[in-house]
Amino acid sequence: MAEELNIYQKLAKIRKPVEILQKNKDGYGYKYVTEDVILSKITGLMDKLGVSLVPNIVGGTTQVEPYSYTKTKSTRDGKIYEDKVNEILVHCDMEWHWVNNDKPEDRVIVPWAMVGQQSDASQAFGSGLSYASRYFMLKYFNVATSDDDPDNWRNEQKRAENSENREIATQIIEQVHELVVNYLEVKPDDKATVATVVKKYAKSKNGKASANYYDIEDPVVAGNLLKEITEKFSIDKEK
Repeated sequence: MAEELNIYQKLAKIRKPVEILQKNKDGYGYKYVTEDVILSKITGLMDKLGVSLVPNIVGGTTQVEPYSYTKTKSTRDGKIYEDKVNEILVHCDMEWHWVNNDKPEDRVIVPWAMVGQQSDASQAFGSGLSYASRYFMLKYFNVATSDDDPDNWRNEQKRAENSENREIATQIIEQVHELVVNYLEVKPDDKATVATVVKKYAKSKNGKASANYYDIEDPVVAGNLLKEITEKFSIDKEK
């Protein structure tokens, strides 16, 4: 029987492949990731996992109002003047509903907002929705956007993850070390037996079994070793 995932588990599976996107378009004085690129990465997984994203405008919050501002411009002969711009501002409160299609009552509701500004009210509304949609998906999934090659970002992320894993593993191995030292003080002749257990988990740099538990950098492996060491070589157990 296939595993039934809840909405949070499905969203976690969607997030992993889209953790970094390269900016693909210039506009408005900066580079950004377009909505079609974001959707191309996300909607396929949404379909595969059975997830829908439903936008909702909170009733009674939509406001349409004139918005005026000035822009500093210059004539061909270099004279500076202020140009008044009249536009329409549309804004409202929103909610985004992530829905588990297999169980529609299983959903995540995220409060959001929408702001659009154009010369026409319908254009302001449309651009505001597009902007809100793009940034909702980027921020909900904690997607990094980069001018650089995404592989460089992933390599940095991997290095950070490995460093954290090594630190956690070291903390666990210190517990293993304390247990082993205490045990061998009582039963020094069992050193080879302890080494045999350690070799089941520890690997040297060349991939061979090692009796040095400090070679372990994976916290899961370190945890498994700690469990077996505790069960087999606990001083309290021997007493």
